[in-house]
Amino acid sequence: MSVYIETERLKLRDWEEKDLLPFQRMNANRQVRRFFPSILSYRRSELDMQAMQKNLEQDGMGLFAVELKESGEWIGFIGVNHIPEKSQYSFEELPFYEIGWRLIPEVWDNGIATEGAEAVVEYVKEKGVAEIYSMTAESNTASRRVMEKIGMTLKDTFELPGVSENHPLQPQVRYYKQLNE
Repeated sequence: MSVYIETERLKLRDWEEKDLLPFQRMNANRQVRRFFPSILSYRRSELDMQAMQKNLEQDGMGLFAVELKESGEWIGFIGVNHIPEKSQYSFEELPFYEIGWRLIPEVWDNGIATEGAEAVVEYVKEKGVAEIYSMTAESNTASRRVMEKIGMTLKDTFELPGVSENHPLQPQVRYYKQLNE
């Protein structure tokens, strides 16, 4: 197992088999998934975890498993996801890297997402990534605060592909940060 990034409280590392069940539980939690169109099945979570680990093995960057240094407890993921040119989105800037995080509710509101995201920004900058984006529902004020704390600015708004016109998650925001300043 590789540890890619360490912060004061966190290890951002490869995914391990022991992470699967808590990852599945997190993705089936309606509170965690309230800014997504649906919860994820256990099988979908398993496939996602395998894909995230494959990306880490290929590129040395991606969505890292996150554990608390003090306890070794898995608490979610933080990292970057490569959004390819051929995707559900129609942004001019494609392809690009999107920074993101998903953490268990027990660790919310204590700066962990910000701490991990700041470390990821520095890590991917060293890997040659020149700019990052982040996207969320307009109503997701907690994630928007993290984006702003790590120095991102609001770039634009857009409609979430694949959801109905009046869906509460339809209005989305996209933040941006230039890394080679």
